[in-house]
Amino acid sequence: MDWSKAKNLIIAALIVTNLLIGWQYLSMLHAEGARADKNIQSACEFLEEQGMKVSADIPVSSEKLPVLFVSIDRESEDADDEIEYKGRPLIVRGGKASVRLLEPGQQAAWTISASEALLKLYAQLSQEGSFYSGMEVKSADLVYLLSLGDSQSAAEDTAVPAWRIVTSGGTYYIDAYAR
Repeated sequence: MDWSKAKNLIIAALIVTNLLIGWQYLSMLHAEGARADKNIQSACEFLEEQGMKVSADIPVSSEKLPVLFVSIDRESEDADDEIEYKGRPLIVRGGKASVRLLEPGQQAAWTISASEALLKLYAQLSQEGSFYSGMEVKSADLVYLLSLGDSQSAAEDTAVPAWRIVTSGGTYYIDAYAR
């Protein structure tokens, strides 16, 4: 057996295999992008049939994001400091407090898409009876949300990814983790 020829055949077979795997991966990414575009289009068509106008550019992809662990200082006067993590702003709801990022969580989870968040918003508003025909979606972006709530003694808490959807009827936050 000629080992030189065998080695060359094995290398050629591995190159062909890698090319096939790469082509399949790229076609899978293209199909996912097309599916995401179709989901956004379908969601927007449904919402417009219900009377909600979508004038915002809706983000296509979902992301894998961790939770953020933060420290809370309710006595501080610097409550207006804006914190960002990887370009995503941290929004504090439920009171004034100074917040400092401690660390991101170890495990990241996939977020829902913006089209899913819009449909969840529609369902939530319809259930509450606060949806009205003519409502307009002005923007949708992924943020980190910290809800202070009733716990006034907590010194640390967790901020989670949420979709901030700004409409003509107000600003709404939809949990971005799929459940």
